[in-house]
Amino acid sequence: MEKAATASDVVIIGAGLAGLAAAAAAARAGADVIILDGRSPGGRARTDAQDGFRFNRGPHAQFLGGAGPRVLARLGVRPATHIPPLLGSRVLADGRRYSPLSRRVLGARAAAQVIAVLARVAAAAPDSFAHRSTQEWIAAFELVPRAAAVLAALVRVTSYASDLDRMSADLAIRQIRLAFRGVVYPDDGWQVLVTGLLASATDAGAELRAHTAATELTGEPGAWRVRTLSGDEIAAAAVVVAAGTPAAARRLLPVDPGWGDLGAEVTAACLDLGVRHTRARFVLGIDEPVYLSPHAPPGRLAPEGHAMVHVMRYGSRAADADRAQLQALAEAAGISAADVAVQRFLPRMVVATSLPAPGAGLAGRPPVPVPGAPGVFVAGDWVGPEGWLSDCSLASGELAGTRAARAARAPGASASGAARARGAQVGLKHRKPYGFACIRG
Repeated sequence: MEKAATASDVVIIGAGLAGLAAAAAAARAGADVIILDGRSPGGRARTDAQDGFRFNRGPHAQFLGGAGPRVLARLGVRPATHIPPLLGSRVLADGRRYSPLSRRVLGARAAAQVIAVLARVAAAAPDSFAHRSTQEWIAAFELVPRAAAVLAALVRVTSYASDLDRMSADLAIRQIRLAFRGVVYPDDGWQVLVTGLLASATDAGAELRAHTAATELTGEPGAWRVRTLSGDEIAAAAVVVAAGTPAAARRLLPVDPGWGDLGAEVTAACLDLGVRHTRARFVLGIDEPVYLSPHAPPGRLAPEGHAMVHVMRYGSRAADADRAQLQALAEAAGISAADVAVQRFLPRMVVATSLPAPGAGLAGRPPVPVPGAPGVFVAGDWVGPEGWLSDCSLASGELAGTRAARAARAPGASASGAARARGAQVGLKHRKPYGFACIRG
């Protein structure tokens, strides 16, 4: 059996979107890169195939004005996308479905108030509202109840979060403003982002070691050591910890990073349906934190004549109650039990690992460099001041990878020479690029 490699310029721990972005950025900057992941690449961005359908892990969307598409483009990943089909959309209010323009939903006064608030959102400086909760921000407008409910629904659908008392208002304002610029869905599911980033990294020379969990990070600046579950040890000049959650990162870090409370975990209950027709249309709950969204067609996630539909409740509760509520919404949208070819229920899907709290806001999240550990960086959907959800993962990942590659070139970084010697010995044996392909059902 060939001996495992023992040195690299940069080691990336975790192969979700943040870790893969870090790997691609570091490798394209010229660093020798090893990626470790306890499972297979993708994290929450994986797409699973079943009976001809392809399931994302609940509904995902890319914000056209967000950091994510820009990072992907810089790293050479340009997936085919489409605008969500909104023709025939409905809103759910008082237990009934209406056209979004129906007077029964808003009325003249409420409609005027919502329009006025959105105009103020467009002109607002989000950072100046970080000290307030989103609920306090909405209450300050003194809206009629239905207008306040519509504004709260817009926050939910753009942030994927419903705990408005614990959400900083700067996040809500930024997400609504991003939505003004439009959202898209990848045609072939989020797996194309995973395979695209992995191809970008491996084409530049990075090596993936899947099913290889990192258990310990020790050493000193310029000479870090990463130990794996199998007992192997890899020397590295720089390390990016993209382990998924703040708790997982903290367990690996060689120093106490000094992070305080980073905010509550954001969850959702998701019912993902492979449907035997394509008649379902988008539905947004106004007085209930629910929505239903067809992702195929025009996406290519279902067989011809079939649809992939995601039904979600923002904020998970008891599994039985959430499932019953989502099934009832699907039936109200014209999807009967007989119409469902295949389904998957995620009773507690993690949407984001920490919700920026009032007072801290987005700027209060941990920075990419780990204090007290030069050459060690973190990345994930909870890191850095830029973006939310995948936007944050990709932005922090790219920055961490770029900074790690720079740290590996710094004087005194000892792993670089060993990594180059290893490269001369093994050549490209371990560097088999992954093709830019998606899971096919």
